Amino acid sequence: MTFEDIIAEIGKYKDLSRVNSDSKSIEDYMNSLPYNEAFNMLCAVCGVEIVQPEDLVFLDAMLKINAAGRQSMLNFQDPYGPYIMRAISEDAYCRTFDESIVREALYRGFYTMSVQIDGFDLFSVRYHTKKCIIFPRTFRIPHNVRNLIEKKFSDYTLTFNKDYNACVDAICEAYPENWLCPKLKAVLDNIHNNPDNRISVDSVEIWKGDELVAGEIGFITGNAYASLTGFHKEDHIGNVQMALLGRYLFDNGFAYWDLGMSIPYKYRYGAIDYGRKDQEKFWKNLNEERSTFPAAQNAIPLKNFLSADLSSKKEMVYPDLLFPFPKPGEHFTEFGNQIVDVTEELTLQQLYSAYMQGIFPWYCEDNKEPVTWYSPDPRFVLFPEDFHCPKSLSKFLKKTPYTYTMDRCFSRVINECRNMERMGQNGTWIGKNLQNVYTKLHKSGYAHSFEVWKDGRLVGGFYGVLIGSVFFGESMFTLESNSSKSAFAFFMEAFTKCGGLLVDCQSYTDNLARYGAVNISRKEFLEIEKTALYKPLQGSLESTFIAITKKFL
Repeated sequence: MTFEDIIAEIGKYKDLSRVNSDSKSIEDYMNSLPYNEAFNMLCAVCGVEIVQPEDLVFLDAMLKINAAGRQSMLNFQDPYGPYIMRAISEDAYCRTFDESIVREALYRGFYTMSVQIDGFDLFSVRYHTKKCIIFPRTFRIPHNVRNLIEKKFSDYTLTFNKDYNACVDAICEAYPENWLCPKLKAVLDNIHNNPDNRISVDSVEIWKGDELVAGEIGFITGNAYASLTGFHKEDHIGNVQMALLGRYLFDNGFAYWDLGMSIPYKYRYGAIDYGRKDQEKFWKNLNEERSTFPAAQNAIPLKNFLSADLSSKKEMVYPDLLFPFPKPGEHFTEFGNQIVDVTEELTLQQLYSAYMQGIFPWYCEDNKEPVTWYSPDPRFVLFPEDFHCPKSLSKFLKKTPYTYTMDRCFSRVINECRNMERMGQNGTWIGKNLQNVYTKLHKSGYAHSFEVWKDGRLVGGFYGVLIGSVFFGESMFTLESNSSKSAFAFFMEAFTKCGGLLVDCQSYTDNLARYGAVNISRKEFLEIEKTALYKPLQGSLESTFIAITKKFL
């Protein structure tokens, strides 16, 4: 924007009769004005909204909650006039760095930051429309981080509030352009030194002997902790800090850990994105009295965390905590709206959440591809009542030489599917990590395998995911003629008898079309899922499957 453009914009708000035509810079002109007048013009030029004192309820408006009984936000004194700036974003801006406002914002779970516009420092309150939050039951420590703690960092120590000032100085040194301006830093320092029963600002530190090698500052409200910003001086130590801080929080009664903006690496530790309504609900349920970290002098050796056997914690599926995927078509439209998301990690909770939303992963891990999540339109499905068994297969079933089992050896079945050579395919989409996560889903009771045996040898089978009355077929392998086909036919009879409503075949194949599978729209598929996923089968699928196969032995 040129000087003339800026003057023209300012002219919409103020009389410019005093402007000197010889002015060479907007700064000269702005500096010639009283502060309030210059600031209001700057706001206009930057396209932000000026909110008068009677509208100074922006924190309540963000959360849309009743602030009764909370500290009033209407009485602070701004030496330059009580103005709030609001832009069309996740941020609200205020010219004052009044401590009462910072405390109230932190208490409400907002992220306090600062920005600079043409030399003016502004206090910023960020109200994330979507936040990464970890709960105790979803928290996990990645295997590679466990190994790092044991092999490289076991002699390091973890402390809380041992040297807050050194931690802040290290953050500012590592990130000179960060949002921690001197005015906000001074306020946070004072809150750290003078916590109250509602809010505290704390530091977390990792030490190598007497050297501070990593740390962060954050705040505690009720029994929740929120990370603000941090630093690290050694490779991988930031991951170790995150793992051990989470472990400490959830071993000591914290309700949840607020990690702020959504970044893929946070999902590795069990973080899930939540919108504003859920954030409000979590905040309302916090303890009234604030939790605290241990005394500053109590250094915790990292090897102490190892004694608790970090690897023993079993991962579980939590049906009430669904990872929210984007809606089909929201991103990646260049792929015909088939891809809904791309992530760096594949976790157990993500996988379960995907099936609950009509999504599945499909990517080549061996080729270093990211995790790609699909929701095809149309969707290829098989309704049990439409299942058709070809005559040749019906004849084979009556004299089958095989025996059949369910969930006898899930790991072997998925491994055989991984190794199966398929015409027109170079390699496999079943990578080691995907195989590992589906095995966890099996142990959680949602993924199942169907095995075919001949003379004690595993000669065929398939696996898939069963949730409610929907079976999501994934892959099959065949080492002997008609082995997996016969197992699938017996499965369909058992699935139908147990009240199964839908078999998801994902994408069209001629083979499954022979059995009666058809394309339906994604909209229709998702509508069926809404009911069928929450309707359990009637009776035991395994018992019914085995009973049917034995009729032909």
